[in-house]
Amino acid sequence: MEKAFEQRISEALHQVERATSKLFQLDNILDEVCRNIRVQGFDFANISLISPEQNTIEGVHASGVAMKWTTLAKHYLEKDQALRDIQADIVQTLQTEIISGWDKRFDRWLYREYQHENFVRVFTPIVLVQDDNGRVIKNWFERCEWEKIVPQAEENREGQHEIFQMRLPEDLQPEKGNTDVVVIGTVEAGYCSIERRIDYQQLVELLLYIARRSLDIWQAQLPRVLETIAERAKKLLNADAATLHFLYESDQEQEQGRYIYDVFSRGIGKQYLKACPPRNYGLGRQAISEKKYKFIPNLSQGHDRLEMAKLNPKAFAAGVKAMAAFPLLVDGKEGVLYVIFRRNYLFSAHKLRLVELFVRQWAVDAILHTTRFQQMRDEARQRDALHSVTQSLSRIPEDSNLLRRIAWNTLNVLGADVVTIYEYIQTERQFMTPPKIAGRIREEQKMDQEIGENNVPFLLIERGENFYAMRQEEVPIFQHSSFGHRERIKSAAGVLLKVDKDIVGVMFINYRRPHNFSEDEKKVIETLASSAAIAIHNQRWLTARSEINRQIITTLDHEKLLNLIVQQAVKITGADVGVISLFDPGEQKLAAKAKYLVKNIKLDSSDRRDSISIDEGITGWVAKYRQSALVNNVQTDNRYQAYFADIHSELCVPLLDKDSNVFGVLNVESRRISAFNQIHQRMLEALANQAVIGIQNLENKKQLVNMETIATLGDLAGPLVHHMHNDIGAIRVLAKNIYAQGNDYSKEKASMILSLVEQVLQGTDRMASWIKENNTQPINIYQIVLEAKARISIPPEITLSIDITDNLPKVLGGEQQLIDVFDNLIQNAVDVMPQRGELSIIGRSVQRMARFWIEVRVCDTGIGIVAENMEKIFLPGYTTKDEKRGMGFGLWWTKTYVERLGGYLAVESLPGEGSQFIVLLPVHKPKA
Repeated sequence: MEKAFEQRISEALHQVERATSKLFQLDNILDEVCRNIRVQGFDFANISLISPEQNTIEGVHASGVAMKWTTLAKHYLEKDQALRDIQADIVQTLQTEIISGWDKRFDRWLYREYQHENFVRVFTPIVLVQDDNGRVIKNWFERCEWEKIVPQAEENREGQHEIFQMRLPEDLQPEKGNTDVVVIGTVEAGYCSIERRIDYQQLVELLLYIARRSLDIWQAQLPRVLETIAERAKKLLNADAATLHFLYESDQEQEQGRYIYDVFSRGIGKQYLKACPPRNYGLGRQAISEKKYKFIPNLSQGHDRLEMAKLNPKAFAAGVKAMAAFPLLVDGKEGVLYVIFRRNYLFSAHKLRLVELFVRQWAVDAILHTTRFQQMRDEARQRDALHSVTQSLSRIPEDSNLLRRIAWNTLNVLGADVVTIYEYIQTERQFMTPPKIAGRIREEQKMDQEIGENNVPFLLIERGENFYAMRQEEVPIFQHSSFGHRERIKSAAGVLLKVDKDIVGVMFINYRRPHNFSEDEKKVIETLASSAAIAIHNQRWLTARSEINRQIITTLDHEKLLNLIVQQAVKITGADVGVISLFDPGEQKLAAKAKYLVKNIKLDSSDRRDSISIDEGITGWVAKYRQSALVNNVQTDNRYQAYFADIHSELCVPLLDKDSNVFGVLNVESRRISAFNQIHQRMLEALANQAVIGIQNLENKKQLVNMETIATLGDLAGPLVHHMHNDIGAIRVLAKNIYAQGNDYSKEKASMILSLVEQVLQGTDRMASWIKENNTQPINIYQIVLEAKARISIPPEITLSIDITDNLPKVLGGEQQLIDVFDNLIQNAVDVMPQRGELSIIGRSVQRMARFWIEVRVCDTGIGIVAENMEKIFLPGYTTKDEKRGMGFGLWWTKTYVERLGGYLAVESLPGEGSQFIVLLPVHKPKA
């Protein structure tokens, strides 16, 4: 007898091992099914399976184009028809549908992202038909029909939409109480061309094939392993039946619980399970609590043969006389195995211990391996989905759909009901509205256009950390959430979207059912959040650069461009202050040209200077040494000079051209310690490069405008000079005739005319030379100044001194134009000293910011220039001379030409004390 029992245990182990081994065949089975569906002529196939543990349906395997989205589709089996996804609706209704084009049950994001508008598809459930004893009826589909039903009228419906209902034969209909239809998943198959149609014959062939393979799919899953254990336990004790219940789930709202998996062996019908489910206080729960088998009747406890009637009246009424319960404790998950007798039975302690050994060692081990294998397979699918999502986000979509993409991908990967994302601008402390929402909502209401300090998004930022709440009402910030109440949200996660310390948004993941956030799921959420935050941050960066590039190309407004760059610098770094300062080589100073301050930033003192020396502060150090400076705490840096209150960290980068010449600096400052990092530095350096390009582009545009103006003047002046030359030549001939034939008086006047004619002809010759000469050459600036000085008659009342050596490095320019430049400056100096004065011309070689220049200063002790005219004097047409002596083009023309050579023309002046015009020209570097 004992030997026979041991033989039954050995056979039980073998059967359980066989059932477990089939789990490893699932992927092969699904792959074969998908391939054969394509063999039938379809372009693609997608299989989704139900997860009883999560009550969701999830894409698990696909062929063709469906491979792109299969792992991204996970949906809750929603009871509310208005909120169901198409896959969940197919499961609930058991209907088969052919659909082309849009349907309101479709996942909107997947539909748009993968061009489903071009598809015609069939959606159908994968079903099993079981008899009352739980046995799968293998050939049920041979007598099944699919009856076409008329769908409800739909507005704007175009294309194919047909619905079919499965009709079992009379003897197999569930309404008779003899069978049960179990849905384990769905199949989606179709064509990539909306022009094609799926006819009835194709449909039936597909449905029959899926029905034949449904048993193979089911046998490769956990319920079949559990069923095998129940069947083997029944045979071990020669019982009438056995049931197995696994994965206990408490229901706090109902103050009771349920088992997710309920299976049974033959010999007891489903009606028994419905009538006599495991009780919270029953024999099974006692066995789990004590971690030891329990049985009725137990004579050692004084039970009689009718003890079942006292302890479990419902089971006794169903014909059960004896029962044993064996606890199943698998990796923290609870279950119970019942062995049931419809006859009087006295349990043997020896047999109970052997069954307990079978349960504890082999059954538990089989379930453990099965659940872990399924978990690994699920995690692998989730990793694939996560990888797909993070890869798509890493490509940084530049369109406006990024936030929507993040929301929908998060919804699908997690099987959530609603995901909401609010983009946050940290520097402005404000949210962008409206938020982006993924999922179906109960009430289409207008979202808040302004997020106040007491709204949930701001409260999450104030909290400063993520939360995961199985019961939303337990989180204080949600107690007054109108959205949560309106949408009947039960569980939610609130997640900060952060890049380092920069918060770029918040995301809320909402469930309308109780949802327990596991540690693994939290890691998935945080990975998604991190990828999303980086994508948002990078998109802002690209958007900022694109906007700046657009401005560089289109604008002539220097101030507007610099303001845009400094504003974007503050936003992408999360700073509180940003400043662009440009370098003035003449004065060796940095002048602030654009500033951007966030709210509540104040100056450290009332004498904030907009111009500083390159020897002052971190900003000056960066300009002087042409190196970036990242200072985590300015209070410990002896270079720092405070201009703004409560500043703790600073990032400053130089504006360098391709030859490493300094144009200026771009710096950002923050009230936070260690607010900036190397990523911020690289971004700021890139913005600095754009600033240099923008500045150079604007200068080039201005020079182009000036050169076009000069060219236009040349076009106009050329013929004029020619005519003037001819006319004045005629005047000279007449004057000579008068001189030869006239009296003394007329000869004197003719002589004066000839003198003036020679001066005018010299001027027209110089103008003609200026217009025609475009070639540049290495020039000795000393010789140029002497040539210019020789043209001008300097009154004896003016003391002239020239301090320029003959061996200065040469500059590149046009000889005649440079002579005219200094001619104009010297003549202007003479004109402002009509009585007496000192005129000094000083030339030297100087090094400014690692670059060599020739500096020439033309200094006078004349009347000086008032402050309001300092900028005007370089404008075309502006003059302080009377109409007979000047047209206002001299200084404009001079400055334009100097800048054309890459130089600078600046002025320093005090009214009543004189002026200095400083010409800086780059030293010519001969090519090697």
